[in-house]
Amino acid sequence: MRKRCEIESIVSCACNRNMQKDVIYIDVEDDITAIIGKIKAAEHEIVALVPPKRTGAIQSAVNLKLVQRAAERAGKHVVIISNNAALTALAGAAHIPVAKNLQSRPEIAEVPALKVDEDDDIIDGSAQGDDPKKPESIDSIESENATANPSSDKKVSPADAKNGKKKLPSIPDFNKFRKKFFLILAGVALLIGGGIWAFVIAPHATIAITAQTSQVAVNTQVKASDTAATSLSEGTIKTTTKASETPVSKTIPATGTKDVGTKATGTIRVTPTRETISDIVDHDVTVAAGSEVSSSSGAKYRLDSALTFSYDTLRTTRNGVTVGVTAVENGSKYNGASGSAKGLSGFEASFTASTSGGTDKTVTVVQQSDIDSATANLVSDAEKDAAKKALQSQFGKDATVIDASFVVNTSGVSIPAAGTEAPDGKAAIGGAIKYSLKAIIKADLNTFLDAYFKQQIDGKNNQKVYSNGVSSVSLTNVTIAGETVTAKLTANGKIGPKIDEAAIKEYVKGKRIGEVQEYVKAIDGVKSVDVNFSPFWVHTVPGDTKKITVKFVVDE
Repeated sequence: MRKRCEIESIVSCACNRNMQKDVIYIDVEDDITAIIGKIKAAEHEIVALVPPKRTGAIQSAVNLKLVQRAAERAGKHVVIISNNAALTALAGAAHIPVAKNLQSRPEIAEVPALKVDEDDDIIDGSAQGDDPKKPESIDSIESENATANPSSDKKVSPADAKNGKKKLPSIPDFNKFRKKFFLILAGVALLIGGGIWAFVIAPHATIAITAQTSQVAVNTQVKASDTAATSLSEGTIKTTTKASETPVSKTIPATGTKDVGTKATGTIRVTPTRETISDIVDHDVTVAAGSEVSSSSGAKYRLDSALTFSYDTLRTTRNGVTVGVTAVENGSKYNGASGSAKGLSGFEASFTASTSGGTDKTVTVVQQSDIDSATANLVSDAEKDAAKKALQSQFGKDATVIDASFVVNTSGVSIPAAGTEAPDGKAAIGGAIKYSLKAIIKADLNTFLDAYFKQQIDGKNNQKVYSNGVSSVSLTNVTIAGETVTAKLTANGKIGPKIDEAAIKEYVKGKRIGEVQEYVKAIDGVKSVDVNFSPFWVHTVPGDTKKITVKFVVDE
């Protein structure tokens, strides 16, 4: 309060003594820095600030405090020239005197009930002229202030009048206005764009013509393979093969047995009898390898090598010749043979020592019947069907599958050979089963059939192929030799009158359904006509032929 009185006293005394002062007219484009700069540059101690008509930087509580602080530091006293109640209240909060005009006494307004927001609140203050050369006329300043502040004539409530308050003018929200403006603008653009799409871009007409056609059958022999080129003259069509493989890893039961014991061995001494000796003198006598001898217990053995007796042998081996023998079978029962050995006619034999080394051992092995059973059951019918369907699905709908070309190849599966030992009674098999299937792709069938029917209407300018029968193709009498498939190809195509599609499009532009049907039905060979518009609000054929579709329907 003391500071307020000091400021009023200083400014009032200065004005009463007619002290000189600087008058600064604030431009609406001046920012707070520019205003403070003008105050510091003023020559006199008293500085009168005249705000603009429109909103300016000085009409903010924060900015007014900055102005007052800068003036105090520069040794200046600021006076605001305005009769706007809101600006007067803000100036009072900043301890800045306010005068209604340049000749009136400046005072600091009492605003005990006014809450001043420290934010940059912008108010509509009264303004004097923007021209710094404008004369300091009291009447002109008051007139401009009155014009710039129509809100000062507004009625105020009794409570506000009693407290010395004036109702602040309402401030329009520019952000809301801008948002509404853009929404309206977007709506208009969307409406215009939608109209262009609905009545210019979207309209389309489809004219479906059913012509009177005749059926032509295809019945020809073809050869097909993956390496062949599709050719009507050669009678060949290219095929495509799809392949897959399934790994196999399982066991099969082994039902055979095998004796894997060892045979007993030993040696015998062989001596010719007297009768044989006389024969040996005349010629050599030989005992063949493998000749059998038996022990006193009846166990049989075979000579490991042949024995040849000659005159010289008799002289050098008077006590006989020793030769190895091996039991005819495995087993320990052949061990321990000794004594004389019988079986060699014309010779006497005896074991030189007991036979030994025979053992008993039997194991389980794979026999041929096990292999035959495993081969027959390697792939079940269900597995074959699943593999075939999987390959068919790879071709899709645009292919004619050759069922007879389905091949199951089990050569990649390894099965133990007969006699292979199976310690636990089971034998392991493994590898992969390969499947393959051939088909003719629709594009290749079309190429073949198009060439066939083109040949059928060659020279007939008034005829047209309506269907080449690709959807009715079937292959019969199929035989396969290696990678080549030979079969009879049959199909049913349609040939009918040739209708000028371009002429129809040109005529029906802008016409209604009835006019289109009447015109098209009059064409020779037309059985019926159907016209469809899209979207649903379209009722006439578009004027652009690119938006007209003419399609020919085959009469089944």
